Amino acid sequence: MNTSSIPAPTGEPSGRTAVAALDVGGTKIAAGLVTADGTLLHRRELPTATATAAGGGLRDPGLTGTARAARALLDDAARLGVTVTALGAGFPEYVDVDGELTSREVLAWDVQPAAVLAALAAPGLPVAVGSDVRCGALGEARHGVGRGLPDFLYVSLGTGLSSTVVLDGRPVAGRRGEAIALGEWEVPASVDRDWRGNLEQYCSGRGIGERRTACGGSPVPGAREVTALALSGDPDAARVLDTAGRALGTVLGHLVRVLDPSAIVLGGGLGTGDGPLHAALREAYAHTTRTRPAPPPIRRAALGPDAGLIGAAALPAPSGLGALLS
Repeated sequence: MNTSSIPAPTGEPSGRTAVAALDVGGTKIAAGLVTADGTLLHRRELPTATATAAGGGLRDPGLTGTARAARALLDDAARLGVTVTALGAGFPEYVDVDGELTSREVLAWDVQPAAVLAALAAPGLPVAVGSDVRCGALGEARHGVGRGLPDFLYVSLGTGLSSTVVLDGRPVAGRRGEAIALGEWEVPASVDRDWRGNLEQYCSGRGIGERRTACGGSPVPGAREVTALALSGDPDAARVLDTAGRALGTVLGHLVRVLDPSAIVLGGGLGTGDGPLHAALREAYAHTTRTRPAPPPIRRAALGPDAGLIGAAALPAPSGLGALLS
């Protein structure tokens, strides 16, 4: 467990206010206290527990880890003298217009997170739940590289892969809240005609690790380790990263032809990094958009891995919640 805080300056009154925000992921749960201007006052991180074999390898059984993180964060707020005004949380599942999870692809939940969080919050404290990728996009639209843009395509590349379109600072959820499924796309045949899985299985952090593991040798958990292998001269690791980058760059080029956004904002733990995958991605994107004048630039998310937390903090506000229900 990692925790960090930004102390109040000497002489500042202790009566600060913040939203308690959670960003629940497949590998970790980030929790933070976020002020109205997007400042992250305090942050803690917990690993996301894996369910039993009977749970199919899903994460955070019963959302007990989510509840533990929220409880610890509220305790942190009391200890730091911060008044919590609301609680917002992003989850790596489909989330409908009522803030309810409608899929079980990552988390082994058996009760809606809003109910779990409301049971921990003070009576009357607003609680809001959203999709993690839309939280990340909302954070970048309000306080990051998307601020001031009329529209952009936000792509979150990390343990998984998802995306959302942002119009006038508002992530577009779609009728069922399912307008996030970039990872379900097929891998372009121009990159790998033999691949039978989807794009997420091919180029997400987890997918990259599994693809390199399939090449032989010791198991490789994720993209960070594959990148280290590639930089040390491992040809299989280099090929996995190159093809992952080319696949995603090609798909983003095709999406530009459909959506014509002002920019692409690349977020997530893997998306905001650098290395062989990113070089291949940008090269493939430039090739795919070569016939279009001034294709949209690809921008790195300014808030990095905290974009989801900062966006989740905006959920309970009327404008923030409404943005996710468009």
